[in-house]
Amino acid sequence: MLNGTMGIIGCPILEDEIIYSLSSDEDEKKIYIVDTPPSNTLKKKLHLKGIDFSTVDEWEFNNGFLNINRENGFNIVVYMNKLGLHKDPKFLRETLEGQLIQHQSKFDVIALYYGMCGNAGWDISNWASDNLDIPVFVFRDDNDEVCDDCIGVAVGGHFKYCNFVKKHTGMFFVTPAIAGNWGEYSEELNFTKGFEIMDIHTVKEVFEIFGYTKAVRIDTGIGIKGEELDKGCERFSEITGLEFITAAPGSADLFPTERIYKDAKGSLLH
Repeated sequence: MLNGTMGIIGCPILEDEIIYSLSSDEDEKKIYIVDTPPSNTLKKKLHLKGIDFSTVDEWEFNNGFLNINRENGFNIVVYMNKLGLHKDPKFLRETLEGQLIQHQSKFDVIALYYGMCGNAGWDISNWASDNLDIPVFVFRDDNDEVCDDCIGVAVGGHFKYCNFVKKHTGMFFVTPAIAGNWGEYSEELNFTKGFEIMDIHTVKEVFEIFGYTKAVRIDTGIGIKGEELDKGCERFSEITGLEFITAAPGSADLFPTERIYKDAKGSLLH
């Protein structure tokens, strides 16, 4: 029987990847969600999928009161961060490293559902091996390279991401998570920083300034699908003024998503 506790620290834009990991694992496990505001949509989606979980008070979690028997079965604790951490890559990196130091004693392994997100060359697994007492796993491709960001995760890693960018130079990339949460995404990232008014005209102006005219729809196969994804992309197009094209079949690749969970869980067997 598998014993141990896996911590998942995640970005809201990658919550669909977390749900995919949890729902694809048929082994018996107990799931705990730390009750942070960014976890609200995650909890709703878990309910819709019929995945059972318990909630953990955020204050109790942050202050070390985590009442979980780590020697009795497989436990997963999910902590969702605010999307706004991405406003500053340095601040994001410092925050995540601080969280890993603070919470390592609660877990036997941590899966970090983030890319490098502007921190070029940042390999948190290597950093953790030098600074923590437990292993930390991140999204990696089949060449063992860390995924650059959420788009890199969606298309299968660094090499495939580079090729994808070459094929779609000057275009804005949209995953189901971005299409379904564009309002929060643009607000949290301060997308219209420097403008006095944030409205549909301002958003369109920002995209014009950056030279965007087209957006690429990347259907990952997880998150919103079908008509719901169509409507999300239509709303995005109305707001931004961008014309959509659809990425070629096979552009999305779940390998990094499957690997991070498999590697983190597998470390508990050794």
